[in-house]
Amino acid sequence: MKLYRNEVCAAIVLVLALCAPSALRADVTIRYHSEITPAAALQPIAEKLMKPMQAGTESSVRMKGNKAYATSGNWIEIFDFAKQEVTLIDPEHKTFATLPVSQLADKMAGAVPQATPEQMQAAQKAMGSIKTSVESKMTGNTAEIQGIQAEERELTLTMELPLPPAMNQSSPSMRLVMHVWTPKKEEVLRVASIRELTGYQNWQKYVMNPAGMLDKLLGKMPGMSDSMGSMLDEIYKNPSVILRMRAEMYMPFLAVLAKQMGGEDATLPALDPDAPVMEMSQEIAELSSAAVDGSLLEIPEGYAAVGADDMVKGLLKAQASAAGIDPK
Repeated sequence: MKLYRNEVCAAIVLVLALCAPSALRADVTIRYHSEITPAAALQPIAEKLMKPMQAGTESSVRMKGNKAYATSGNWIEIFDFAKQEVTLIDPEHKTFATLPVSQLADKMAGAVPQATPEQMQAAQKAMGSIKTSVESKMTGNTAEIQGIQAEERELTLTMELPLPPAMNQSSPSMRLVMHVWTPKKEEVLRVASIRELTGYQNWQKYVMNPAGMLDKLLGKMPGMSDSMGSMLDEIYKNPSVILRMRAEMYMPFLAVLAKQMGGEDATLPALDPDAPVMEMSQEIAELSSAAVDGSLLEIPEGYAAVGADDMVKGLLKAQASAAGIDPK
């Protein structure tokens, strides 16, 4: 009965955190540092792929009143929770675009080059033959992160690819294991910054719908959109603040392929089938309740308004160019 009352109180606090007027809401800053590390043997091959990924390794959210200022790579967004709007900022060209949050996924999907019907049919056929599953469990592990008592949840995405019998592959073709650390429930009530950020996470879940956004971006690719959507659904079952995340990608079929082709293709290095081919980590670098500069939450003086379609296309093109990828 006591546990039930605590959960009800926690839910009420989160609702109040979302609905409270600006004067009652605490300022908060959270900043993350991320790292992506391919297996040593794959680093020469993965170098080009790493560029766009490393471009977004620093991200942050600053909240004040009913607004939030979020950055990730070359993306800068100002969210207005009361108006349900997002403003995209492009400092390089001194431009901005404001649109309803509900339209952001459609604008991003529209900026991605469209596949031909033949390409889409081939992708559907290939992805439809992949079997996927998602498992989630609390590990019981705990830790203190930035003074916050945290607990660990492990999520495992498994993908079974249709491989040739000659590869004699018995283990899963691909496996992504994520270790996600979030605050314990009582910490949401105890720490003001965590309470505010948890409200922000809830707003993202119910207003921005990240799983639905991913589905629109991936289009009609059932194997990929279903599996990644399921992973996001598991993550957002507990819409709390991620304090630490570590992920390992295992692809044992590559080790088998490298062994079979070792004498024919020296560009495919030998790999350990039991070791991850890539590791990703995200850790809080700053968590603060210090006052946030209100000017960050306003459109910079002298910036010109542009159409949302042009803004999104321009930001995606700039990101591709920075990674050395032909944006056509």
